Amino acid sequence: MKDCPCGANFPYTDCCGPLVRGAVPADTAEDLMRSRYAAFSRGEWDYLDKTRLTGDNEPATTGSSHYRKENIAWTKLEILDIKNGGAFDDAGEVTFVAHYEENGESKTLRETAKFIKQDGRWYYSERQSKVAPAVKATSGKPFVRGKPKVGRNDPCICGSKKKYKKCCG
Repeated sequence: MKDCPCGANFPYTDCCGPLVRGAVPADTAEDLMRSRYAAFSRGEWDYLDKTRLTGDNEPATTGSSHYRKENIAWTKLEILDIKNGGAFDDAGEVTFVAHYEENGESKTLRETAKFIKQDGRWYYSERQSKVAPAVKATSGKPFVRGKPKVGRNDPCICGSKKKYKKCCG
């Protein structure tokens, strides 16, 4: 069996599959976040619409997204932080990094997603979320400084014999 795209190390049929099929609702904001990522990676657009609130805090009926393109392959999900969003909360926040490839280029999407629970169901709240623009993956080459770094307690570069922090710093 194939592992779930959300990275939880369970088969999709036991992890996010039941949520995406609508058999069970998400228990927490993190569960909904993971299942939405799995839905993105598998092209389950109906589930994404059903679990998204519009600006009026009403469930979405249809939607569009930059990330629904055919040439995007979602490769990895990293959950960085979770604030609230438990089974007994009414709101939550999940900060994550989603890795993907677009036209053969590795990219990342970092987002702090807001979630709201309405009538016992978790929804992604588009109105409150801020999406950072996708950035090109770094080359992995370390930054090399051209000149030595001047520390705040080093002698000042102007020659005053004072500490840098008390003079030009």
